[in-house]
Amino acid sequence: MIEVIHYQNKSYELPFEPLMSESLIEVRKLLPNLPKSIQIYFSDYGILKDTGIGGYAYSSDIITISLDPNFDDKEKQEANIRPTLFHESFHLSQRFTGEDGPFSAIDNALYEGMATVFERDYAGVFEPYGDYRQISEEKLKQWAEELRTLSAEVFAEEEVYSKWKFYHPKLKERWIAYRTGAWLVDEVLKKNELTILDLRTKKAADILSMYDK
Repeated sequence: MIEVIHYQNKSYELPFEPLMSESLIEVRKLLPNLPKSIQIYFSDYGILKDTGIGGYAYSSDIITISLDPNFDDKEKQEANIRPTLFHESFHLSQRFTGEDGPFSAIDNALYEGMATVFERDYAGVFEPYGDYRQISEEKLKQWAEELRTLSAEVFAEEEVYSKWKFYHPKLKERWIAYRTGAWLVDEVLKKNELTILDLRTKKAADILSMYDK
């Protein structure tokens, strides 16, 4: 079983633990450099209205999971447990966590892109926050260039961080960093004939260098 260090709503969260434990056992086979012990901290932070669940790589061995007890589609919420844990585990594997950093906007986008591609390819879910298929390549390239101009210091500002990661009111676009990152990662994989597991030990700077070649 998983090791839970905090409950937000124990009676609601407890039934999800067996599935979470199974998911972590599965992902360890793909990411052998994960810490031996991964702790779960249940919270109410960052819940996506589309799925009723949120995840955050808090530290090198702690994953924060948030579950909305009032989310109507329980089957959809449960189905997103596995991909969420795959996503956050990839962050742990790459040390893209709350205790690391700070990270520039483009580094942030690339780490999110790698985790998104990993959950898509190995958990079988292409979440809307990483789905760039309806966006033109021209726009994706433009977003990438804009993200490259934002330093870690600037990107740490809540207003800047929020609009590029979640919703940009001026551009009226959601999840720019995630979608741009996933596209950049896919471009690197195609160009170099790699899989996402080949990138699991790479830094964002390595991926950017591979894209720029």
